[in-house]
Amino acid sequence: MGAVVESSPSASLKKALDQNNIKELLTRWAEQSFFTLFATDPSGIERVAFVQYGPDQAAIVTLDQQEAEDLVSAVAEHNPSVKPFVKTLPLWEIARLAHSDGGIVTWHQQGTVLEGGPLAALGHMALATSEEGGDRYYKITTLPLEGDGAEELAPGCLQHWNDEGEDADTDTLRLIYDDTVDWQGNPMLPDLPESAVPRSALSDGERRIFDRWATPVLGRHVPLTRDQNASHQPRLSAVETMPPALLATAQQFYELLEERLFNQSSGLKLEVAPTTITPIAVDDDGNEYEEEPVGAIRFAVQYMQQSRFGTGITSLKLYEETLRVEEVERMPYRLPQAPGLHPLPDALRGLLLRHISWRLCVLSRRLEDGLFFLGGHLRDLLSAQPDNSDSRFFSDPDDERFPFLAGFRCGENLVPVLVLGMQDGNYVCSPQQDVELDEEQVATELPQREFVVVDGVMTLWDALGSIVVPPALIEYPEPWYNGVRVSLDQTVSQTIRSLALLSFASQDDQTSGSAVSENRDNASDGKLLLKWMGAAAIVFVFVMILVGY
Repeated sequence: MGAVVESSPSASLKKALDQNNIKELLTRWAEQSFFTLFATDPSGIERVAFVQYGPDQAAIVTLDQQEAEDLVSAVAEHNPSVKPFVKTLPLWEIARLAHSDGGIVTWHQQGTVLEGGPLAALGHMALATSEEGGDRYYKITTLPLEGDGAEELAPGCLQHWNDEGEDADTDTLRLIYDDTVDWQGNPMLPDLPESAVPRSALSDGERRIFDRWATPVLGRHVPLTRDQNASHQPRLSAVETMPPALLATAQQFYELLEERLFNQSSGLKLEVAPTTITPIAVDDDGNEYEEEPVGAIRFAVQYMQQSRFGTGITSLKLYEETLRVEEVERMPYRLPQAPGLHPLPDALRGLLLRHISWRLCVLSRRLEDGLFFLGGHLRDLLSAQPDNSDSRFFSDPDDERFPFLAGFRCGENLVPVLVLGMQDGNYVCSPQQDVELDEEQVATELPQREFVVVDGVMTLWDALGSIVVPPALIEYPEPWYNGVRVSLDQTVSQTIRSLALLSFASQDDQTSGSAVSENRDNASDGKLLLKWMGAAAIVFVFVMILVGY
């Protein structure tokens, strides 16, 4: 009987890939250490060194240290300005970095390529044993944090776990947190949602997975370097009572939005359409009735972008408001009134970006998972009708102090609000949190207090409605501005993806279907182009992406 010939490690991995054996990838290969190439970017940050591999950018791995050193020499010979070096990492971490950067992983001179679903699974999934003894697959995402105090936390101290099993519930996302950290006692840290699960509540196997992701070999997430040649000048300034240093995070959001989302001014349009509205009045007996229709103008901010499929343009409505003609005439800022699409006025564009920037300051301190759909957060851009005011408020886009984030003092509570502007010496504020407060918590100096306190309770809704607040009740808690938050890069990337999803959903199904089919065919053809080019043909590249580590 002949001896059993064991397959080589490369052949074993290739077999698992060919069979789409995710279990073997996660149990046999995830923690296998490989040599790979790294280099230092212009900011001194270590990043994976990708090489050109057919049409793709690939991270090269090998189990042979000498092969890795030879690759370093080849790169240095053909591109002296690049100084790569060898680093040893577990395969799951290399896969995570490559997948996040839009690349693939290839085993040097073995013809084994990690891409697509297997690459994503190896880089973002883990396998645990359930209480019943079965396999449980989790998709894991660490929340990259930055801000004052973030450096004292483990890189993956907050993790989103999503049960990927076929029998999993539809809503299986869990936020797992390191409960050795004093989340409640440190005001610089964001609040944990009530549904968050402490690490100590996990099984032994799950805790081992959490710890592996909490302290990756590569270390802390580092936000990608911004475009140093960008000429964007954030249009934010501070009111007299606000320390200017508290503008820093909103300014960075403003810059990132201009660079990555609204980098073409022609992409933002103002749609103007004449219409009518029918006012609702109340008679002496308290009965509502309709008055005669009056002339009005509908304003809509449209985000125009190239369709993902074909050559068409997709229009996404970011904001819409209808005002009476006489209200438009009372506005401190002149808007176009001719029907049709107009370039978004420069000052109004600045107001829009300030709104989004400050809103992202709020959202980045929240740890619930989800994309940031802008449409629901851009209320009261042009005007607002405060619950405790008889007059409508109109924004002034030329006043770069507004809006801004602040705290509305209500007894022991501090309610986050977006200050839209001033009306008769008071601030017009849009609540940024759902709150329900007893009457004794509501300051007596609040204008027309009886209109906002109903049955002994004041209820405010997140990003819905507005209220007039005296300046004496406005505060600026520093953690809201400079404290630990989900990284700006990640937050803006989530926002971009939300718009991409809205864009995709807005396109015609038939057009999308045929385009998807064509796109897949092209992707299949691209696989045929994957061919090892040899060490002499290596071209070193950095892939700058929207989504960080």
